[in-house]
Amino acid sequence: MSEVAPHGAVDELDRPGGGSMAEREQAAGLWPIKRALTVASVTAVAGLVVVMTAVLAVLGFPHLQHTKALPLSQMLDVLKLVLGTVAGVGALFALVTAYRRQRLAEAAHDHAQRVDAIQQAHQERLARNAEHDAAERRITELYNAAAEQLGSDKAPVRLTALYTLERLANDNPQQRQTIVNIVCAYLRMPYTPPFAGRLGPEEEHRERARRAAARYRAARDFRPIPAEPQTQGPDPHEEHQVRLTAQRLLTTHLQPDAEHHWADISLDLTSATLTGFTLTDCTVHHADFSHTTLAGDTRFDGATFDGDTRFDGATFSGDTSFGKVTFSGRARFGRASFSGRTWFVGASFSRIAWFGGASFAEEARFDEVTFFGEARFGRASFAEKARFDRTSFSGDARFDGTAFAEDTGFVNATFSGDTWFSGAAFSGDTWFGGAAFSGGARFDEAAFSKATSFSGATFSRGASFGRAAFSGDTWFSGAAFSGDTWFGGAAFSGDTGFVRAIFSGDTRFREATFSGIANFHGAIFGAGVDMTSAAVADVAEGHVPPPNWRVEPSERGEGRFVRDSAPANGS
Repeated sequence: MSEVAPHGAVDELDRPGGGSMAEREQAAGLWPIKRALTVASVTAVAGLVVVMTAVLAVLGFPHLQHTKALPLSQMLDVLKLVLGTVAGVGALFALVTAYRRQRLAEAAHDHAQRVDAIQQAHQERLARNAEHDAAERRITELYNAAAEQLGSDKAPVRLTALYTLERLANDNPQQRQTIVNIVCAYLRMPYTPPFAGRLGPEEEHRERARRAAARYRAARDFRPIPAEPQTQGPDPHEEHQVRLTAQRLLTTHLQPDAEHHWADISLDLTSATLTGFTLTDCTVHHADFSHTTLAGDTRFDGATFDGDTRFDGATFSGDTSFGKVTFSGRARFGRASFSGRTWFVGASFSRIAWFGGASFAEEARFDEVTFFGEARFGRASFAEKARFDRTSFSGDARFDGTAFAEDTGFVNATFSGDTWFSGAAFSGDTWFGGAAFSGGARFDEAAFSKATSFSGATFSRGASFGRAAFSGDTWFSGAAFSGDTWFGGAAFSGDTGFVRAIFSGDTRFREATFSGIANFHGAIFGAGVDMTSAAVADVAEGHVPPPNWRVEPSERGEGRFVRDSAPANGS
C-alpha cells in the first residue's frame, strides 16, 4: 500500500527556495525591506533629535550669534556633522540589511531541515508500507498455498500445509483465529476413522477367500479377473494421522505456558469427528462441540472456557474427564451421550449448566463440583453409579424426571436454591445424608427402589415428597425440616425411620402408607403433625408413631394412624 506526503509537506517540497521573498520574510518574522528601512531611518532621526535636545539642555541652550557668513572652521564642522549623520544612517541601513540577511539565512536553514525531516519520514513510511505489503503478500501466498495443500490426496502434503499454517500463526498473532478456523474446518470435514466398521479376523479371512474364489472362477472361464476393491479418497490410516496432527496443533498452542500461546481463541468443531481429543490445561474463549463425535478417551482436565461452551448432542465414545475444568460462560451438554466413565470432579460452572436429556452409560462422577448458576439435569439418564458428593448448587437444581439406574450419592451436597427431583427414578441405593437444602426441595412422585437415606439432611424451607415411592428401607434419622413438610400419599415399602427428626413447620403424612416398620422415635413436631388416613400394612411390626398418635388395627391386620384422645405427657 503506497502513501503520499501530507499536504503541507508537498507545498514545501514543491518550493525549493522556500517561496517568494515576501513569503520568506513572513516565515522569518521580518517586515518588508522598505518598511524596515523607513522605520529604521525615522527611529535614527528621532533618536538624533532627542540626543541633540538633551545636549543643548545640558548646555543651557546657549544663544547663537547671527552672522552673515560662517567661518570656514564652522562650515567644516557642519560638513563633518552632515557626513557623520549620513554615515550613521548608512551604517544603520547596513546593520538592518545584515540582520535581515542573517535571519533569512537561518530561516532557509530551518526550512531545509524541516524539508529533509519530512522527506526522511515520508521515505521511512514508504519503506514500512512496502515491507508491510510484502509481508502481507507473503502471508497471503502461504495461506492460499496451505489451504490448497489441505485438499491434496497425499498425506505428506496435507501435513506440510498444517505445519505451514502453524508457522504463520506463530509469526502473525492477528492471523491466529483465522488459521484456527481453517484447522477446525478441516476437522469438521466428513470422516470415518479407520477402525470404524473394520472387519474382524474371521470376516476378513472369509472376504479374502471369497475374492480368491472369484479370481479362480474368472481364470477358469477365461473371463477378466475382477479388480481388487479400491478405497475412495485418502487412505484412512494416513488421514487419521493427519487429523491427529491437527488436533495436536490446537492442544499445543492453547496451553497458557506454550512457547507460542494462541490467546483468545474460539473453537468451532460442530459435527467434527475427533479421536483421543485432549485440551488438558488449555484456555479457550468460546467453544462449540455440538453433535461432535469424540472417539476414544477424551481429556479436558484443568481447561478454562472463558466464554460459552456447547456440547449439545455430542457423543463421547470412551472415558471422558472434565476434572477441575472452569466454565466461565454457559455450558450446554443437552442430549450428550457418554459411553464410558465420566468425571467432572472439581469442575466449576459460573453460569447455567445444562445436562438435560444427557445419557451416561457408565459411572458418572460430579463430586465437589460447584454450580454457581442453574444446574439442569432434567430427563438425564445414569446407567451406572452417579455421585454428587460434596457438590455445591448455588442456583436452582433441576433433576425432575432424571433416571438413576444404580447407586446414587448426594452426600453432604448443598442446595442453595430451589431443588426439583419430581418424578425422578432412583433404582439403586440413594444417599442424601448430610445434604443441605436452603431453598424449596421437591421430590413429588419420585421413586426410590432400594435403600434411601436422608439422615442428617437439613431442609431450611418447604420439603415435598407427595406421592413419592420408597421401595427399600428409608432413613430420615436426625433430619431437620425448618419449613412445611409434605409426605401426603407417599408409599414406604420397607422399614422407615424418622428417629430424632425435627419438624419445625406444618407436617403432613396424609394418606401415606407404611408397609414396613414406621419409626418416629424421638421425632419432634413443633407445629404438630397430620397423619390423617395414613396406614400401616401390619400392626404387629412394632411401629413407633409420632407423639399424640397411635396405630389402630383393623380386622385384616392392617392399621391406621389415629389421634390419641389424651395427649402424651410433654408432647
